[in-house]
Amino acid sequence: MITGARYDKRGFSETPGLQTLKKKIAPALLPATKYVFESELLNSLIGRWLLQRLLEKKEVSLEKLHLTPDDHGKPRLSLPLDFSIAHSFDVVICLVSDEGPVGVDVEKIRDVPLEEYQSSFTEHEWSFIMKDHNKIESFFSLWTKKESLLKMHGLGLQVPLTQVTVLDTVGVITANASIHTGVWHRHAIPGYSCHVAVPENASSFEIDVVVF
Repeated sequence: MITGARYDKRGFSETPGLQTLKKKIAPALLPATKYVFESELLNSLIGRWLLQRLLEKKEVSLEKLHLTPDDHGKPRLSLPLDFSIAHSFDVVICLVSDEGPVGVDVEKIRDVPLEEYQSSFTEHEWSFIMKDHNKIESFFSLWTKKESLLKMHGLGLQVPLTQVTVLDTVGVITANASIHTGVWHRHAIPGYSCHVAVPENASSFEIDVVVF
């Protein structure tokens, strides 16, 4: 079963503070990454808080839990579960899966210099973006597909984005003499683009909007 949770700061007049969040999160789930900006740390903590909520929903004991980075640096649970967290501006989202790997990416739809990103897309993908009446939305849709598929397989940005093809129903990564695939579920968030990448045989799921 795949479960998901989303927190959207736009729905609240106040956002929980750093210290409040740190006290609510199990020590094993606190992020180890150092952040330059407080807003990034806050979103990271909210992501781990969402992860904790989803694990508790699955009746996972947090006392014996720990996270270990894999060969690509992706944190892995000491359980047969996979998880993925993404955040952008006001939105934080987390997925937990016992049906294989999962990846999520979310981006606020905003003006960006598209020409600077052309090298991240295949010729067909770039043509698809340029022909769309809303190029920015098309750009972020393909971008979040690429990122979510990479996160699903824990490959990160060491794989050139042109080796992540996303125009077909099944996404394909060709890297390190291996082929990795996945399909997407689009999660609708006003003002944002969000995709969740899962195995082709994964069951359907919902993402709950939560409050602090």
